[in-house]
Amino acid sequence: MTQLIANGLIAGSLAALIAGGLALVYGVLGVFNLALGQMVLIGGYSTWWFHQVAGWALFPSIVMGISIGALLSWFTFEVFIRPFYKLHRFLPLVTTIALSLILDGMILLLFEQRPRSILSGAKETMHIAGAYVSKEQIIMIVLTMGILFIFAYVLHSTSFGRKIQAVVQHDHAAMSLGIRAPALHRFVFILSGVLASCGGIYMGIDTNLSPTIAFSITIKAYAAIIAGGKGNFWGAVFCAYLIAFSEQFVVGIHWFGAFYVPPGYQNTVALAFIIILLLVKPSGLFSSASRSA
Repeated sequence: MTQLIANGLIAGSLAALIAGGLALVYGVLGVFNLALGQMVLIGGYSTWWFHQVAGWALFPSIVMGISIGALLSWFTFEVFIRPFYKLHRFLPLVTTIALSLILDGMILLLFEQRPRSILSGAKETMHIAGAYVSKEQIIMIVLTMGILFIFAYVLHSTSFGRKIQAVVQHDHAAMSLGIRAPALHRFVFILSGVLASCGGIYMGIDTNLSPTIAFSITIKAYAAIIAGGKGNFWGAVFCAYLIAFSEQFVVGIHWFGAFYVPPGYQNTVALAFIIILLLVKPSGLFSSASRSA
């Protein structure tokens, strides 16, 4: 049981990084980015290439991975989001689907289908309160908590955070008060790409990167923001952890002392979670005020 909790905390920290940025994008722009999973992989694969192929040290490789993720996010916003999202909120769905297919092909072409791990060799594990965790996993969990704490401070205790909240509530009213809403739109989208890249680096250090997991990453992130209430940052973070813990317990518990759920069903937990929640509470667990695109 302790190991399942530890695994849920590890997986939830990864999901919270990705879903939190996505929730900010929806709250500010009112659009979905269906190339999110590919952005996660680009950040992770870029870090892997600089560390394992180019021979750079880990920290500069991580900086380069995050930088490439930010650059890709900027390009995505300028070419696939900004020309369309004011025309209709669903147009970016089409454009980012196209981008996701393009990035899938690029990832397969550049990195092939073999699993890639940023850190080579076996990781040293520690036995803590009945659970086995590696030093890298502990560091990544602490860093994720630190990033979320910084977000909490910026969003709720700074003038910049209040500007973001004003744009979330009504961007035209915010612009009438002198807030540069278009610049904030761009910044928040790039920030979501940075968080996605951090998630890819997290994944590449913790386990392996594979081109086939982009879709499941996207689905789980959207499950978290739908369950948390579309646009609610903290609701998305909470539900990311909730879904991650649910996945671990569904396949990890000996149900009724008779059977285990096969690990192949783990990824269906997020989809089942969405369906059940939409039947019970369609607005999400922590729904915020609705907005128009």
